[in-house]
Amino acid sequence: MKKETKMLCPKCGAKPEIAKGDFTAVIAIVGKGLGLEVTATEHSPSTKLPKTAQERIDALRSAGVDVNNLFAMKGANGGEYIGSNKDGVLSMLDDNDPIFSHIIEQGTVPNRRLFRRWVMAQMFHMMSYTPHRSKEPVGVTNMIHRLGYDYQWKMLMDELYAQMKMSERDAVNFTDRNRWFNTDVVMAMANDYIVQLKERVNNLNVKKCKGVPYKRINSQNIFVSDLQSKLYNPLYAAITHIKQAKNASQLYTAAKKFNEMRINMRCDTPQSKAWVDAYKGSGAFFTMQNLVRFHNCVAIDDAGNRLDKFQSLAFLSPKAEMYKNGEGWRLFAVLKKMLADNNIDIKKKVSEWRKRK
Repeated sequence: MKKETKMLCPKCGAKPEIAKGDFTAVIAIVGKGLGLEVTATEHSPSTKLPKTAQERIDALRSAGVDVNNLFAMKGANGGEYIGSNKDGVLSMLDDNDPIFSHIIEQGTVPNRRLFRRWVMAQMFHMMSYTPHRSKEPVGVTNMIHRLGYDYQWKMLMDELYAQMKMSERDAVNFTDRNRWFNTDVVMAMANDYIVQLKERVNNLNVKKCKGVPYKRINSQNIFVSDLQSKLYNPLYAAITHIKQAKNASQLYTAAKKFNEMRINMRCDTPQSKAWVDAYKGSGAFFTMQNLVRFHNCVAIDDAGNRLDKFQSLAFLSPKAEMYKNGEGWRLFAVLKKMLADNNIDIKKKVSEWRKRK
């Protein structure tokens, strides 16, 4: 029997050998069954565990944990505890819960199912993939195109759904993700789709029914004279709803409606440039965050100063803001520089994660 090889980073849980199209992931549930949703927001490490239950709840909140179901309790002996009323089930959070020790020791809550873990895995895979008998990687842009046209819409809908949920309780991470996939990108993708659709329809053969020309589109016959009113105008109307979206929930709903109206395109149809750029920018940003948080990497600023961990994280956000509008590819160059500055060889890093079952 052939041995199965498992690729797994022991620090952040990144698994470079991932399935095609496996990009997004939901935030995990941790905390001994209490249903705590961790976003691992970075904070300066504490020196000791807060004394009171309320202070501990505040520490969890600062670490990015959803504390809506938690409450402080005082026992008969005067001791203080953290209780949880998740789905009507009363539980207690142990003072020795690993989530507290991670906050104290490194200021970051490592969660193997965090979004950034999957993004880094995807980026490392794309940056390092080398076909059989080839000496050079095919390149990130080529790898993105290999995902196919419709993948961008699946990924977008998963992302917008995650943002919709996140916007209600996690402003910091919502901002980081909405920076890349937002109303402007959705509109650009929708308009690009109509351009691609028109080109596809124009190349279809014209048939006739009693002398009236029509085209067969996705198993549906549409008279040529009705193409604008029946095929294109509803899509333009859906774009109007996207443009008018005022929050994450409305944007998700509007994008979902447009996506449901779409006709699947050929796999080799060119992807939206706006989506590709956002994909690169997002991938680079979260990969660098992961490298700094869990892999002892640091950034070197524009003046050549080597920053520490927390300075490096602070350095990334302004860079991301600078390159968010159609220049996400530039942030990918920043990622490559960080890898070089820290002497990180992706293939060697992946080999370090290799484990035999």
